[in-house]
Amino acid sequence: MGDRDLLSEETRQSSKDDPLSLVLSRLGLATDLFFSGTMCGRSAFDTPYGHLHVVRRGPATLHAPGCEPVEIDRPSLVLYPRAIAHDLVADDMAGADLVCARLSFGGDDANPLLVGFPDRFIIGLDELSGLERTIALLFEEAFADAYGSRAAINALMQVLLVMLFRFCVNRGLIDTGLLGGLADSRLGRSLQAVHAAPERNWSVESLADEAGMSRANFAALFKARVGMPPADYLTTLRLAIAKQRLRAGRSLKAVAGEVGYASTTALSRAFTRRFGCNPREWLARK
Repeated sequence: MGDRDLLSEETRQSSKDDPLSLVLSRLGLATDLFFSGTMCGRSAFDTPYGHLHVVRRGPATLHAPGCEPVEIDRPSLVLYPRAIAHDLVADDMAGADLVCARLSFGGDDANPLLVGFPDRFIIGLDELSGLERTIALLFEEAFADAYGSRAAINALMQVLLVMLFRFCVNRGLIDTGLLGGLADSRLGRSLQAVHAAPERNWSVESLADEAGMSRANFAALFKARVGMPPADYLTTLRLAIAKQRLRAGRSLKAVAGEVGYASTTALSRAFTRRFGCNPREWLARK
């Protein structure tokens, strides 16, 4: 076997053993630079997207309806994974140095990655060990007038998000949802399997086998950690993937088979029960 074959096999095995990468590849993650530089005064963020703010120098104060103001007085990462209106306020003269990006998780809030994730997540940059060079490079690009800087910043923001998800899984910071499930090695195996082949005719028994657990124990642990029964999670995943592929121009018939539905009628029924409209009506609104 040559070096190329060895590398290919190593890459395949690495992907197989990495459920978070598999989840992200299935469910999508996109960033779009919104602002970089020194912000003075008040800035409102009320677009229909999530937002990621990376604050290098503050202070800055977060304001959101129904929440107490939060002072950001050290270099921090602030994540709003969903479209929640909020303001950032910095000193009118000194300002605050930061980078802000809009976020898209597979297109909308139906993405299973967001299940159980808090509406706002704040963490000091010094807690994200190993990212010092990435963060330094992010701000080098943000404050430089260089060709390709926007693309570089978007790529680096995605790296930061992946590192944040890894941090949450490794530290068990998210109790429920997909990241909560991945933090348990047994559930991680079943989640990896279902994300690898969402079209398969999964049952609770077959998913429990992947986890190496009894059906009853698996079902109870899955609901406690992921926040919903296994069958509901499978439906959530399938419909999230269906939305992505329909938006990309795939036919309803092709998508139905790709996400495990026997017919377009079966997919349309599940879609309507979950979202209140059928796929064609949903696409017409986009």
